[in-house]
Amino acid sequence: MKIVGTHHVALVTPNFDRQREFYVERLGLPVVGAFHGRRIVFIDTGSTTIELIEQDKAHAGAAGGWAHFAFEVADVDATYDELRNQGIAFHVVPKDFPPEAPDVRIAFFKDPDGNEIELVQPLGQRYPAAEQH
Repeated sequence: MKIVGTHHVALVTPNFDRQREFYVERLGLPVVGAFHGRRIVFIDTGSTTIELIEQDKAHAGAAGGWAHFAFEVADVDATYDELRNQGIAFHVVPKDFPPEAPDVRIAFFKDPDGNEIELVQPLGQRYPAAEQH
């Protein structure tokens, strides 16, 4: 598996506006991408990026928390095949996201402790274009 680099660490929250304000306004970190029509933004931290994702309390837990770590790879499908041949099971097989206007190709698997790992391949820009606020 050839990893291009760390793409992002996902943070889920039932309090999207409060979290976005904290990271962007208070800490002064820039939004470098977003999925249009979804409450998901990418916030640059310098050496990696936080993907801030709104999820309801039932899915995020009362306080939210870290959701997954993402490796950027050159080819999600080839990496998926390579890892499957090594016996790694995927719970999300390669797919384009978002389906209506794909910006990335993704797949997910878990490490031995159950931590979720994403493979991500940008299909254009490294991060989807951010909406202006």
